[in-house]
Amino acid sequence: MTTWVIAATVRSLERSAPWSSMRFHVRLWLLLCVGAVLFCVPAAAAPCPNAMSAEAFGASLLDLTPREIDSLRQFYLDRGNECAWSEDQVTALGAVLADAPDQGLDRARYHWDAVAALDGVPEAETTAARDFVATATALRYARDMVMGRIDLATVDADVDVPRPPDDLATGLASALARRTLAPWLANLIPADPAYGRLLLALHAYRERADRGGQPPILAGKTLKPGALDPRVAALKDRLRALGDLRAESLGPNWDAPTRLALEAFQRRHGLAGDGRMGDATLTALNQSDQEQERQIIVNLERWHYLGHVLPPTRIEVNVAGETAQLFDDGHVVLAMRTIVGASRHPTPILFSPAVEGIVLNPPWVVPASIIKNEIEPKLARDPDYLARSDMQWVNGQLVQSPGPNNSLGRIKFDFSNPFSVYMHDTPARALFAKDDRARSHGCVRLEKPLDLAVELLKRNDHWPRQRLSDAIDNGTTTRIDFAGGPPVVFAYWTAFVDEDGTVEFRDDLYGRDARLNAALAAQTNTAPAS
Repeated sequence: MTTWVIAATVRSLERSAPWSSMRFHVRLWLLLCVGAVLFCVPAAAAPCPNAMSAEAFGASLLDLTPREIDSLRQFYLDRGNECAWSEDQVTALGAVLADAPDQGLDRARYHWDAVAALDGVPEAETTAARDFVATATALRYARDMVMGRIDLATVDADVDVPRPPDDLATGLASALARRTLAPWLANLIPADPAYGRLLLALHAYRERADRGGQPPILAGKTLKPGALDPRVAALKDRLRALGDLRAESLGPNWDAPTRLALEAFQRRHGLAGDGRMGDATLTALNQSDQEQERQIIVNLERWHYLGHVLPPTRIEVNVAGETAQLFDDGHVVLAMRTIVGASRHPTPILFSPAVEGIVLNPPWVVPASIIKNEIEPKLARDPDYLARSDMQWVNGQLVQSPGPNNSLGRIKFDFSNPFSVYMHDTPARALFAKDDRARSHGCVRLEKPLDLAVELLKRNDHWPRQRLSDAIDNGTTTRIDFAGGPPVVFAYWTAFVDEDGTVEFRDDLYGRDARLNAALAAQTNTAPAS
């Protein structure tokens, strides 16, 4: 009886909640309350001597993978094949699965409507079937939240991120036994505030899409501030709908509020903030709410893959955003622009346990691919190219000497990874002023390398800023090894939300969004109908 009262209360509050994110939090709060009540008033599972008798039905309904089936067999073997779920716990799970789209997940993947009906299952086997499928769907949901629906390393070859320990079956068994299912499910949600902010953006874009989008702005010549053009009115409508135009702006004229709003729109899409509506800006303006909702969902999928791996203290490079941030216990203490790999030389997605050392005035050992594709053609045109570039052959390797023209600049940061990439300075400082900074061979060039070195060496009294600067000016190659450096993460966020609530989008530089989106669509299309 308690279950049905709570369910009715949830539905009543949902109808009065003004938008989907509030409905999600209402449900989550009530589920936590349910967990607390059930912990104090335990309810025994229905008699069920052999839950694994429903394996064939559950495997067919959910299209279980061999790994999922093995996990389920071990789950029930550990409890002598007895059922694990009470009616109240099944209902609590159903409520969480109903809200799966609020986490960017696909509700159909869990087939909960079919579970509730259990069509085709003899009444004598209903309890075992419901128990088996509840366990299977709970573990699938848990893995989707903690591991991601898609292993990114199966979509792109240049991905190296450790997976969290797969102890979810043990955690579920403990939560069911201790009557703490609702808190356990809530703890599966990535805790990083950036994930929560992106969820709010998802809800907002869905609501706007549900209200119906706006017609596209027509193509034409570049619109500039002061332009008299019928498309100015459509531009204003679009900027107002997106929230960029908030100041009073009446009539068809291109006024100062319109220019400022367009510049804000351009900045949050990684475009040149010139206040002009050229082709690139027009394309971004004409993206539908549904397209941007999908872009957010793809990035939420990356959060499910990375969210339980990222520590609160880390160096994080957003390759798609061409930026880097140093986090200290979850707070950004340093941010900068970066130069990342060009489309022919994509920067990988990786996680490295720690920065292991800093090299001042590093020499550059030129990779064989660069020698073949770039150096040799230059030598054919200019035999003195090596001498003018401070390059010489050393033990069969082409090495560029340290100095102001060295391609690595004056500082290099070493960390272990299978792709032989690193972060470093550059003599081409002017490139950081450009909006398109995908220009390297895969390594990450940093706008503020000295500032990052100072932050990393703050606990080392032997290397204050002045000594670092003096050592750099000295010109001698110096390696500073240290323990306890923060992990390094190269991520690929094409949709993210700043701490002030600004929703940002970036181009899919390497096609990773497209490939991940296709993998998610294939997963949905191959799932059996519920």
